[in-house]
Amino acid sequence: MFLETEVFWLLMGVVLVLVAFAFKAFAEDRGWKLTWWKGFLGVLWYVMFSLNFYAYGTLVGENESSAALKLFLFGLFVLAILGVGLWRLMSWKPQPVTSSQAASDPKAAKPARAKA
Repeated sequence: MFLETEVFWLLMGVVLVLVAFAFKAFAEDRGWKLTWWKGFLGVLWYVMFSLNFYAYGTLVGENESSAALKLFLFGLFVLAILGVGLWRLMSWKPQPVTSSQAASDPKAAKPARAKA
């Protein structure tokens, strides 16, 4: 069977690398600052997305089509919610402190002291 061959897993690895490079290029185009943990969360979301399809294929292969469809739709629902949260996290930028905010908040105006 095709899923048991090394070719399938080689192709899945190639797709993973292409998705990672495309995500990095997309994030740079959008002006997002990617840190290591944001990249990790993006990869984790993609792995969960892929596993959702693998579970669907496995259950259909075992003649559990009803369970496969239910699990697949539930997984897509959860991944959509997580994807929206991940998108908002990736695109979030801290607002700079303005002079009016600095005047009203004395902590914002003073730089933190370095510990010796």
